[in-house]
Amino acid sequence: MSLQITIDGRSLSVEAGKTVLQAARENGIYVPTLCDLPGLQSHGSCRMCTVEIEGRPNTPTACTTLVEEGMNVQTDSPIVRSLRAELLKLLLSEHPACCLFCEEKSHCDECMVTLRKTGVTTGCRSCPSDGQCDLQVLTERLGLAEGGYPVRYRMLPVEKKDPFFDRDYNLCILCQRCVRICEENHFASAITLTSRGTDTVVGTPFGRTLVQSGCTFCGACVEVCPTGTLSEKVRKWSGVPEREVSTTCPLCSAGCQVRLLVRNGRVIGSLPDRARGTDMLCVKGRFGITEMVNHPSRLQHPARVDRQGELPVTWEKAIEIAAEKISACDPEKYGLIVSADCSNETLYVAQKFVREVVRSQSIYLSSAAAYGRGLSAIQRLYRSARPLSTLSEADTILCLDFDAKYAQSVVETELHRAVRSGAKLITLNDRKHNLCRFAEEWLQPGPEEKADLLEMILEFLRYGDGKPQLWSLPPQAQRGARLLLESKRPAILVGSSCLTHPDNVSLLEVLEQLIAQIHAELILLPEKANLGGALQLGITAPLSTANLQQMEVLHVIGEALPARLSFRPFVLYQNICPPDSAISAGLVLPAAAFTEEDGTFISHAGEMCETHRAVPAPGSVLPSWQILCRIAQKLGVPGFDYENETQIRAEMESTSLSGADREPSVLDPFEPDSVAFPSSHPDDHTYMGLPLRTWVAGFQALYPEPVLRIK
Repeated sequence: MSLQITIDGRSLSVEAGKTVLQAARENGIYVPTLCDLPGLQSHGSCRMCTVEIEGRPNTPTACTTLVEEGMNVQTDSPIVRSLRAELLKLLLSEHPACCLFCEEKSHCDECMVTLRKTGVTTGCRSCPSDGQCDLQVLTERLGLAEGGYPVRYRMLPVEKKDPFFDRDYNLCILCQRCVRICEENHFASAITLTSRGTDTVVGTPFGRTLVQSGCTFCGACVEVCPTGTLSEKVRKWSGVPEREVSTTCPLCSAGCQVRLLVRNGRVIGSLPDRARGTDMLCVKGRFGITEMVNHPSRLQHPARVDRQGELPVTWEKAIEIAAEKISACDPEKYGLIVSADCSNETLYVAQKFVREVVRSQSIYLSSAAAYGRGLSAIQRLYRSARPLSTLSEADTILCLDFDAKYAQSVVETELHRAVRSGAKLITLNDRKHNLCRFAEEWLQPGPEEKADLLEMILEFLRYGDGKPQLWSLPPQAQRGARLLLESKRPAILVGSSCLTHPDNVSLLEVLEQLIAQIHAELILLPEKANLGGALQLGITAPLSTANLQQMEVLHVIGEALPARLSFRPFVLYQNICPPDSAISAGLVLPAAAFTEEDGTFISHAGEMCETHRAVPAPGSVLPSWQILCRIAQKLGVPGFDYENETQIRAEMESTSLSGADREPSVLDPFEPDSVAFPSSHPDDHTYMGLPLRTWVAGFQALYPEPVLRIK
């Protein structure tokens, strides 16, 4: 139903149930706010959206006042302007704001840049949010020329103990955006208001650290803070971004859409892209990208490694050496290892390179050893996988070996929303994890009993209580089985630990039967970003120790070197960071990060996701596919003259190699001695070979063992 109202003399038709603030915004009428935020419930604490309404003796807040038929609103009357100015002065009396009214503020950027080195914010010039602060915008918009009240500095210590961001509550205006977004949108209470009266401050319960209070470090609080109270450690002094680039986060298979913040040709931050359906990021996507692509160890120029050490060479020389080594090598003694984090374009060109340049089939998937013989089942499951949005339609959700506290914490939010909407959550995990706090049932089999328990649940669903042996089913499992039996829209979410379980063949076989039995929707969440792309291209062979030992040329793309090399092949190492293991002879070839090239990968739901070039690559770095093409061209092999990623995609679409029905490669059967790569260890994950230990260090310092398991 529409209502007729008047705002600032304009007659408007507004939907019933809207607030005055919403009506004004939808019609391009400016009303200042500090505490209001789209997506959060109206709060009215800052009172900056005060308006006049005809017939009412007071001046209500626009964000908490619903429109009524015939309402006549004034948003910019003399009374309203005067009230807003006084309200803003009161807020600034507890906020370091001398710079706002300083007559010499225009000269500070040129003459007083060293102020930014201070550890305490005393004014705008020493604040990390200078130029990005809502108070600055509002002061200028309202034309405020002076503070007007004595300033009270709270003398609170700056909280710097936690990883990723600092907290300076001397700058806090108590808008409670951070508290509310944590509670309302992310269903956590890691922070809250503490104390009372003039001593009220945002903090953690009982003065704990954020880690101890259960924070998942999604960074939503930092994003919505209107002042410099919360500031990213890495981005603190990077300044205002010049532009944003929409892309896809490739740090796992979830396919979250992100906005990369760019300044001076450098990525300085990342935020969720709400316009493309992502309203939050996990700790990796929110804080990990910047450090990863700007890491001081980034490779920038090619180098040759020999007995004399590492010597820089030109690309022309590096390509010439690589071509000579490959042409002189027996095809059976060459092996190319690729990461399932590489883009589809790189995987396709790598496969074509091995087939047409080397005349071999020796292309190996670095993570294949972790999946073992279960990789065929995973490929079948991919064909029926659904997106995370499926959880919103489910009435019962079974989570297998999934812990979303840090990595993939976006999924925890989706599960919370489903539970709030009435869905029943069942979690199967042998360890304590974050889902057990709000699950209806927590099934806790031993590490070797998961397949057996799932099989017993399957039998229960088939026969009910009819089989005597089913009485041995634990009570929690019986209750969970009954929930699945009664469900009309069940969903099963499979975590990466389930996919890499030592007995994943049996586990996934029972899972397939369970899905068919209850007609469940499947959400598959492998850790590797582009496992789906590798499977579609048929790159599934693991590298056995026997094959590794006979290699004369070992070509590694986007992955760390195999652990404990006991022989000395000539190594072609393509990556964004230096190798962890020493190379006795070979070439180090610097590759582009996902922020420096266009590309695609297949998400957990089998959907095509795009990454977009945001910044130029440092030094003389090249995309991995382009390095392969240059070697092929040097050897005179036609068909590798691509000018960009678009041409590669066009060729992929025209060949059966990109078909989803391609069966896994049987080049190398799975063997017990398949080579495990360093990144397959849950506490030593790498993306494109770069260790993420650097930004996990904050957690490791606070816990006796790593708590951020990003396998």
